[in-house]
Order: sequence, then structure tokens, then C-alpha cells
Amino acid sequence: MAITSYAGAISDTVWTTDKASITTGVNSVTVQVRLAGKPTSDDTNFLYNNGTVTTSVPLVIPANSSLDLYVGVGNEVTIAGANGSCTEIGTASSANAGVYG
Repeated sequence: MAITSYAGAISDTVWTTDKASITTGVNSVTVQVRLAGKPTSDDTNFLYNNGTVTTSVPLVIPANSSLDLYVGVGNEVTIAGANGSCTEIGTASSANAGVYG
């Protein structure tokens, strides 16, 4: 399987693995994950929220740092901010890909 990487901001990008590795440069970035994948399949709901699934609370990744985080196969990832990069890591089978057809 080819490794997919993104540079800079991305918007509602459908993820094909279960995790993301995010690296920042001189600026911080924010990350939000819409639950477009199964079993939820509802992109108005967010993985990282304030207790109400329809209210996104974007994660802040500080400048000059890196973080691996769970996003889930089929979910939509948005990264806002400059000087960052993101790589799909993990496998599809370690999340829900093999469970929901």
C-alpha cells in the first residue's frame, strides 16, 4: 500500500487508514475529524467534540511538533494552518474497515 502524504492545509479529506501523523513547522495547526466513515456515516458529527457530537472542538497541534492521532478509516480530516504536513499511517484493517461492509 502506498503511503499518502499531504502538505499544508487540507479540507474534508477522506482517510484510508486509521491514524494520521501530523508534523508542524513554525506555525501551529488545528485538526478536526468528521465522522463520515462507518458505523456513523454522518459528516455532521465530529470525533473530537465538546460532548455534543455536532460541535467540533479542533485539536491544536503546536508549532515545531509532531503527533500521531486516531482518525478512523473513511472519516474526513481537515487541517487548518500553514507549514504543516500530514501522513496516513496504520492500516485500514486495524480500524473499522473489516467490520462494516
